[in-house]
Amino acid sequence: MTFTRVAQRLSAGVLLLLGCGGGDGGESTTCGKVQPCGGDVVGRWMFTDACETSDGLAELQAQLAAMAAQSWCPSETLRGVVPMASGSMTFDASGAYSVSLAFGGSRDLNIPASCLSGVSCAAATTDFQSQIAAGTYPHSNVSSVSCSGSADCVCREMVSIPQSEAGTYSISGNLLALAASTGDQTVASFCVEGNPLHLLTTSAGATGQTVIRADLVAVKQ
Repeated sequence: MTFTRVAQRLSAGVLLLLGCGGGDGGESTTCGKVQPCGGDVVGRWMFTDACETSDGLAELQAQLAAMAAQSWCPSETLRGVVPMASGSMTFDASGAYSVSLAFGGSRDLNIPASCLSGVSCAAATTDFQSQIAAGTYPHSNVSSVSCSGSADCVCREMVSIPQSEAGTYSISGNLLALAASTGDQTVASFCVEGNPLHLLTTSAGATGQTVIRADLVAVKQ
C-alpha cells in the first residue's frame, strides 16, 4: 500500500477504509467539511487528522456488508471507525514530493452471536489474536483485536500502516496529481484553506454536486 493510494481513498480495501464513525469527528473542526479549492502546496506539512463524512461511512458499511456476505459471518456489520494519521509530507517548488505517514486507528465490528456458535467474546478475542500471530486473520494490517459483549460481540480492531514514498507532483486547478517513483499514480482533489491542506476523496452526487467522502488533513510547518 502506497501513500498515493491512501490519498486516493485514505486507504484501500485492506483497511476497509478507516474514517470517523460519527461523520465529522477528528481533531480538525474543518475535517470533511471543505470543498476542493486548489492552492499552493509548496512546503512541509505535518499530518494532524483524517476523517470520513457520513456519505463516506455509509459507503464503507455497504462495502463491508458485501464482503461479509462472502465470509464466515455474513451478518457482520461495521459499527464505527476512528482514524489516526501522523507524519509529514513535503512538496518542493521543483515538482518533487516526499512523504512519511503512519496511518491507522480503530475499527469496531459487530459480530452476532449466530456467527460465534456459543463462543464467548473473551474466547473470540483469544482466537482472533492467535490468528493474527499466525498470519491467518482475515483482515490485513490488523495488529490486535479485543471483543466485548455478552451475546453479540463488538470487536475493536487496531490497524497501523507506516508508509513512505517519494516522486513528482503536478497541479491542475483543484486536482493534485502524484507520480510515485514506484510507478503508482493518482489524482486527488485538494484544498489549501489558510494553513491546513486537505487531501480529499470526492464523488459526484445524484444532482452532479461534489460529495466529500474522506479528508486527510495536514498543517504547514
